[in-house]
Amino acid sequence: MSTLISGIFWLILGGLIGHIIPRVPIMFFTRSKSQNLIFPSHPEPIPITSELLVRILNMRRLYWMSLFFTLPSLIFGWIMITWADSPMGFGMFLASGWTIISRLLPDSVQKKYNYPYSLSLIFDLNLLINSTKLKDVLVDEGIEIDNALICCEEINPQWEVSSVRCSNCHRILLNHPRPDLGRIREDGFFKGSIRILLLDSRPLLSLKENE
Repeated sequence: MSTLISGIFWLILGGLIGHIIPRVPIMFFTRSKSQNLIFPSHPEPIPITSELLVRILNMRRLYWMSLFFTLPSLIFGWIMITWADSPMGFGMFLASGWTIISRLLPDSVQKKYNYPYSLSLIFDLNLLINSTKLKDVLVDEGIEIDNALICCEEINPQWEVSSVRCSNCHRILLNHPRPDLGRIREDGFFKGSIRILLLDSRPLLSLKENE
């Protein structure tokens, strides 16, 4: 009985190690105060700016960097299984393999944004930034604004938890929930890290169907 309990313990421990190690970059590399001075505190809405696009591109790199961090855990797990028949190695191998599969397979082939930091998402956010710039040009030149393209004269897109919304007219500009953006989390390091590990940088809310 004690052997079984010990085996389960080492299996779970190996699984935790194999799950945590690949996510170290996205959990730590952007969380310092110096890298978040230009952004509102979590979980406040965040303005759609060029700085945000740079942050999302950095988060995208860190997200895919996890594949390289997965390899040591995968290799050591395989070695431990081969040479020592270790349940800990088996747990590391399973968790690392699952991480690779979850990275390579999209969330859904029927949705526009297949990954938390999809290039299509970055492109659509950039369109909102360009709309804001276009609004400024139209106002300066005294040209009437087409509300079908730009929601109002004071367009101010803010990424809330569930969608991107204009803070002035409250019109939804992008119906997509906000993924983790690398800010220092309000719920603290321990709870915040657990949430990141469970959601794997995805939004807390379920991804919405494209309308």
